[in-house]
Amino acid sequence: MFEFFKNRTEKKKQKNEKCNQMIAEITRAINTANNITFNNEVFVEPSEAFVWRRSFEQLFYELQATDIRKLRKANQYQSLCMLHNNLYQTSQNLPNRISDHNNYVANLKINHVYQMIGNVENRQLDYQQMMCIAKELHNHLVIAGAGTGKTTTIIGKIKYLLNTGKCKPEDILVLSFTKASASEMSERIAKETNSQIDAMTFHKLGLQIITKANGITPKISSLNQRKFISEQLQQNMKNPEYRQLLSEYLFYNRVPAKSEFDFKTKSEYDEYIRLNPPMTIQNESVKSYGEMDIANFLLENGIQYEYEKAYEMDTRTEEYGEYHPDFYLTEYGIYIEYFGINRKGEVPEYFSAKNGKSPSESYRDSMNWKREIHKANQTVLIECYAYEKFEGDLLDNLKKKLEEKLVEFHPKNTDEIWKMIAEKNDSMLDGIIDLFQTLINLIKSNNYAMNELRARNIPSYHYRNNSMILELLEPIFLAYCNYMNQADEIDFNDMINVATEYVQSGRYHNPYKYVIVDEYQDISKARYRLLYSLRESNDFDLFCVGDDWQSIYRFAGSDINYILQFNQYWGPTEVSRIETTYRFSQSLIDVSGNFVMCNPSQIKKYMRGNSDNKGFAVGEITGYTDKYAMDYAISRLDDLPKGSSVFFIGRYIFDSKILEDHPLLSCKYNQKTSSNEVIYKKRSDLKISFVTAHKSKGLQADYVFIINNKNSKMGFPSKIQDAPILQLLLENYDEYPFAEERRLFYVSLTRAKIKTFLVVNENQKSDFIHELESQYMEQFKDERFTCPWCGGRLIKRKSKNGEFFGCSNYRTMNCRYTRNIKRRAEFI
Repeated sequence: MFEFFKNRTEKKKQKNEKCNQMIAEITRAINTANNITFNNEVFVEPSEAFVWRRSFEQLFYELQATDIRKLRKANQYQSLCMLHNNLYQTSQNLPNRISDHNNYVANLKINHVYQMIGNVENRQLDYQQMMCIAKELHNHLVIAGAGTGKTTTIIGKIKYLLNTGKCKPEDILVLSFTKASASEMSERIAKETNSQIDAMTFHKLGLQIITKANGITPKISSLNQRKFISEQLQQNMKNPEYRQLLSEYLFYNRVPAKSEFDFKTKSEYDEYIRLNPPMTIQNESVKSYGEMDIANFLLENGIQYEYEKAYEMDTRTEEYGEYHPDFYLTEYGIYIEYFGINRKGEVPEYFSAKNGKSPSESYRDSMNWKREIHKANQTVLIECYAYEKFEGDLLDNLKKKLEEKLVEFHPKNTDEIWKMIAEKNDSMLDGIIDLFQTLINLIKSNNYAMNELRARNIPSYHYRNNSMILELLEPIFLAYCNYMNQADEIDFNDMINVATEYVQSGRYHNPYKYVIVDEYQDISKARYRLLYSLRESNDFDLFCVGDDWQSIYRFAGSDINYILQFNQYWGPTEVSRIETTYRFSQSLIDVSGNFVMCNPSQIKKYMRGNSDNKGFAVGEITGYTDKYAMDYAISRLDDLPKGSSVFFIGRYIFDSKILEDHPLLSCKYNQKTSSNEVIYKKRSDLKISFVTAHKSKGLQADYVFIINNKNSKMGFPSKIQDAPILQLLLENYDEYPFAEERRLFYVSLTRAKIKTFLVVNENQKSDFIHELESQYMEQFKDERFTCPWCGGRLIKRKSKNGEFFGCSNYRTMNCRYTRNIKRRAEFI
């Protein structure tokens, strides 16, 4: 009995000791965390939360491995439980506490900052802008919306660094993405600070690094890349094996076909086929990708056919109409049917059904009806199936079946095939050249070797398609690289990649203490690697400003993940926001912001803008045809105040044809300003330009008209599919529908200082237009009776010349705006 009590006493003592030990360790951890934000005059690096966690890693491991409930009989068990919970909360909240602390410190310093910099570019910065400048941290990301004064904030930051003596001019590097933006930045910095700061593009930085490392300026290639690729393609096509492979790709792998079973509804499938029509080499439209392969196979092998020719007998019944077999081989009297079933004899559920039967039962009935017709009339039928297409056996099986029926094959030689392509489908080769040019630039930008790409392709769903492209591309890619080496020249990709190698090898030492990156959302893998290597060479404070809502250059290698997951690439980071726009009104902010944030991956922002003294900032101009819609849009130009600036924004450069073809407009390209100027004969005072959505980024006009809002392959949003191989080269593929197109449309919407008009064909509305109408149709209707000058209501008024629409503010605000009633009726 004595031993029992002795053991129990000893165990309780051990539990008390363990409990007290853990309490002491947890208390020390909590106190250490609290001390991190103790000094209200000093900024705390966000990395301190990580450092704190790592310094108490053993404690966290022990708490995770120990069931503290086993210590419940210890005297201080309740205290341990409370402290354990407190530690968990501290660990969870420490990053936010550090952020709140930094905001508090920055807030205390704002007056000092203003004393140091005063107004920037003749205006006082807002609270958020000043907070960005006040914070002094190793990694600082500023999320800034459209029109919020990003560049002015950067200039204010530089002014503060210089005026406080924290940096000398030679310590600061400012990076931008275009030559024009870098030049503008440099001029504005010099004007505001009277200092020369290194403000340049990433490419210019790379060029300077290479020059510094080699002691001589490298030769920049002036090679016409597209012409070079075209010439190399023609050269390689002299090789029969290469020509055969290219023919096979164009015939059977050019279109990334989807199965009928990949869709949930018939409308989805019909829409996909409409936007990605299966077209044969002869430019013949067929109903499915399987039929496209069969047609190309017959053509390639010199087997004459007619597509969907009426059957030789009258087959009409009460249930079935006239029979049109898929293919008829004219020399052999043989019919070919392509049945869209899987191996179980099933069709998608959205297929039509009859007589109370399921779609699969109805389809099989139709198949049996066709079989019976051929049997009754003793005609030959060859059956092909959709599952053969997607198992890769369709053409091999078809060949065997044709051979069994003694069909003779007369394969066309490649010269005949290419003559046919040149005559009937010459755009096919242009498409290949465009794809090869994109691939070469992305491969070089990512610094990949061909073997590396092949390895990345192994798990790809499109392995065969991608493998063929890589085999076709490789000799052209190697020829391009060899040309550069032999000419001792570098291209734009080399400027960054070679510079990165020089920094990594120690041939160049980074001299900068502070690096600022503008438009950070546009950064690519190559640019990131260069920036990262510079930081490893000599650590610097990093200040990045960007807007994930305006990330629109994925096709050129930009990767939105670098801004969405900034911490992952640069470590713990202070994140600030600038959310007051000085460009446009709150209603445009609400429309555009809600629109772009439909994609949950985008960073949430709460933008603020000017008061809506001009009425609702988005209008819709509709017509039952493209012509009427454009007529109405142009007539709206008559309403605009004198001297207004106007953008017509299209999704593609060829959208300008819509303007060029209108009798009241004339267009000309201004070499000096690199812009497409538009002249409206009735209003020569208006400054009108046409720009593409991509080119419009960073620009602004009083009024914007977005055209080509059509539900078509090359409408807005564009529904052109990326070649599957691009997924090997473009990181972080965004699965949200039209993710980049949505951001591009947001950029277009927000170019207007006063109002954006959507020009719409009533019978061909795009997905984006339907989406906006579902939320704002009442406002769209209402704005048609809003004065475009002052935002007042348009009311009917009378004069000796009859009725007209006039502004209700014509007395109170002396607004003299009027509109002809008949023309207004066209919009209603």
